[in-house]
Amino acid sequence: MHSSQLLAKYVVDMGPSATSPESREAALRCVLDLLSAAAAGFHESGTRAVRAMVRSQYGAGPAEIWFTGERASASGALLCNSAAASALDLDDGFRMARGHPGAAAIPSATAALPEAGGSAEGFLAAIVAGYEVGLRVAMGLPGYAPSGAWSPFAAIAAAGRVRNTSADHLAHAFAIAAQCAPSLPGLAGLMGSDVKEGIPWGAATGMAALQLAESGFTGPLAIFDDPPLFANEHIVAGLGGEALIGGTYFKPYACCRHIHAPLDAYAALAERHRLSPSSVESVEVHTYSATFNLSNLPAPRNLVEAQYSVPFCIATLALRGKEALLPMDASAIDDPAVRAFARCVTIHRDATIEPMFPAESPARVVVTSSSGRFESPVTMPRGDPADPLSWSDLQGKFMTATRHALSSVRQRNLLDAVDRLRDGDLRPLRVALGAALGD
Repeated sequence: MHSSQLLAKYVVDMGPSATSPESREAALRCVLDLLSAAAAGFHESGTRAVRAMVRSQYGAGPAEIWFTGERASASGALLCNSAAASALDLDDGFRMARGHPGAAAIPSATAALPEAGGSAEGFLAAIVAGYEVGLRVAMGLPGYAPSGAWSPFAAIAAAGRVRNTSADHLAHAFAIAAQCAPSLPGLAGLMGSDVKEGIPWGAATGMAALQLAESGFTGPLAIFDDPPLFANEHIVAGLGGEALIGGTYFKPYACCRHIHAPLDAYAALAERHRLSPSSVESVEVHTYSATFNLSNLPAPRNLVEAQYSVPFCIATLALRGKEALLPMDASAIDDPAVRAFARCVTIHRDATIEPMFPAESPARVVVTSSSGRFESPVTMPRGDPADPLSWSDLQGKFMTATRHALSSVRQRNLLDAVDRLRDGDLRPLRVALGAALGD
């Protein structure tokens, strides 16, 4: 049996580990976290542009475009909702995939609901399936690829599970996407545009592949078993065992995960030694080499570039506090004090930290100030499974991240809807997501 068929069989059968209480709870946490990212990113210019394009090109349909009161085709709604979820780099991630499954899997599951219906349990199982398949394909790619290159597979699995797609059609959908999905270079020089990692377009490609396969279109089923293209042992090894969704990390800050450990390390030093920003002369960040793939501009031109800058994010936290990164405010970009502090931040490759990546994403920070030189221990970022954000933390993140996007009533409605989802009722979440905020 080909690897594409084994993945399809997993999605259709969904064994005990995938539907366990632990997997269900992990899926609920992922839903709550993604609502933070999507609501916070709703008003971003790139998100608005996607909605405008979808209105023009995709037409009306049954699937909810979150927070608008509008509906579109499944692919159109998926594009809009995934764009909102990934706009601010606040969406969840998985270490060994080096990317973000939630912004593909969860919008895909919701986009499939109107045509297929489904229960709360089925919806949560679909999310588990989306994460499992997307992450496995990511880990089977030769080298690093941005999330948009493997988000199609998360979309196919999540939407296909909701739609009760047959195993044969799922296998062909995976194969179609493997040959037709985006292949994005992850270069620092390309960071700064709304494309970012291409998650929305990748997910929409997955939805198209699924619908093509359901209509009888075929793909090369053996494609995952071609060694130059994929390491299929990483795709299928342990399939059906402990669900990967349990290894998801959640972000306390709206920026690239490579920046989180430096932020936590700096914040701890500043608090412990009562360092005022005006006393800081230099900040050295010692970390792994992948951090150098970021643009790291001390004076970014827009919020997207800011999300990929270690110096700028540290400067923003130092001068404006942690909430200024949940999410970032565009006003910081033109703040001369933030830019001046950012120019004092340097990044250094640490040979002792390098082997820890990608399983971990640590950093060590050294601050020189007028009162002395202070060094952090090697610090792991908050939100990893080893140091997770609690349910209460995720609720707090939601309230802070959406404070400018949602009224207090809408915040409460969404949190209540997730509580109802936990109790087995999916309808309140769909109603809350479908209600309009307005552009």
